[in-house]
Amino acid sequence: MKTLISLVLSCASVLGADTSIRVATTFTTNASGSVSTKDVFTRNGQTNLVRNTSTTSGVVQIQMHRFYYDGLLVGEFVAMPESSGSTAEAGSPYSIGFAFGPNKEVKSAVIGTKDGVVLDAFMATNGAFYPADISLIGKANDIGGDVIKLFAPAHVTNAPPGEFEHEVEQLIEKHKDK
Repeated sequence: MKTLISLVLSCASVLGADTSIRVATTFTTNASGSVSTKDVFTRNGQTNLVRNTSTTSGVVQIQMHRFYYDGLLVGEFVAMPESSGSTAEAGSPYSIGFAFGPNKEVKSAVIGTKDGVVLDAFMATNGAFYPADISLIGKANDIGGDVIKLFAPAHVTNAPPGEFEHEVEQLIEKHKDK
């Protein structure tokens, strides 16, 4: 039950911040007391995350996250008490990446184009993913676009040595508060 409450609370802050995100949750309990929860998240009416969680006596046994973009499955992340793993959907026109903290806990997932544009992002609390606020996606693309321009091969090659260092400092200053 503690897990269930934490899952609901972890979504509440996101749903209050970004009004384009919705979640529909269903619960199923079997005779042995195992509870299965399915959360379907949508952004602007499009499913972007389906999270299935199975708990027994309030302890998560398995949690599966399926990430979608534009109606297509992009990848999955599965976690159990002793292990976790991820897969990217073969042939997808999109990429998916995961970030981990210093203690190897999953922190976020990002769906993007093959050339680095962030299309959707997800944060994770206690291993449970939820859609990131749309403003974070915009900020990531602002920073990423500046980094791509700065490190474009033609720019790196043609920029005078002192000028390139100055541009790196300007980029850091521009985005330090974002």
